[in-house]
Amino acid sequence: MRVLVTWASPHGGTAGIGRMIGEELTSRGFDVVASRAKDVSSPADFDAVIAGGALYANRWPAELRRFLSRNVDILRTLPVWLFSSGPLDDSAENGAIRPPAQIAALTDRIGALDHVTFGGRLEPDVKGFPAAAMARTHSGDWRNGESIREWAADVAAAIPTAEPGVWHEQPGRSFVRWVEYPMVGWSVLLLLLLALAAFASTTVTVVLYSLAAPAVFLMLAPHYFKAPGSREPLPTAILWTAMVLVLNVVASSLIDGLTTALSGVGLWLPLLLIFVTTLVIGFIESTLPWPKDADVRVVSEA
Repeated sequence: MRVLVTWASPHGGTAGIGRMIGEELTSRGFDVVASRAKDVSSPADFDAVIAGGALYANRWPAELRRFLSRNVDILRTLPVWLFSSGPLDDSAENGAIRPPAQIAALTDRIGALDHVTFGGRLEPDVKGFPAAAMARTHSGDWRNGESIREWAADVAAAIPTAEPGVWHEQPGRSFVRWVEYPMVGWSVLLLLLLALAAFASTTVTVVLYSLAAPAVFLMLAPHYFKAPGSREPLPTAILWTAMVLVLNVVASSLIDGLTTALSGVGLWLPLLLIFVTTLVIGFIESTLPWPKDADVRVVSEA
């Protein structure tokens, strides 16, 4: 049987785990391809997939997230196991670690059969932020080769009879939900803008509207991103900002009195603030631990 072992590993620690898993499976007779996620075009030609990533701020690298999301339809037809590396202490050896929100959502969306977290590795001379900052106090190697190979052996024993897991499309990923939030936010801002344009000067209108725009999305964004499976912060920020831009242009062409307010600074400053607010809130929410009462259907922690 042909098995893909793939990973995203900015500094090499997770790559070492992936190679250990690949070696264990190879020793048990499997035809293994072990490779970085960015170098794998498709998992379609494999009988099983094992994928993992390094954890930074409770997030996998974008490389792995893109690979899993791009191939979600194929992965749903295969038995899939996921792993993370990250804890820079011995906590991974003291019991199962609950996966962060983003990873739990991906596990559920794919229908992965298992997720496990191994200890991480961080060299003292590592480059780049935030790794270099963490290395000042947490450098070291907490990968336990015995535990990694034991888990790989359990997976190897399961592969010949394994069936694809039960997947669930997360409600937070709904396209309708993705676009209705900026529609609600824009509607609130339009009412405010109409009131300001009727009773205040253009300068006051622009200032108050520019302050209100990020405030409204500051209230909306946490509700959106808290839902399991909500879309990535960057595409969400881009879409929401683009929608507000288009709706503002349409409104200014149809409603007398808005053309002056929605031009120049009055157009672009609120959009910039909406984009930054949505992006920051999305990043913060996606790095939070998975809530204990969240609806996680298909996570089985080793």
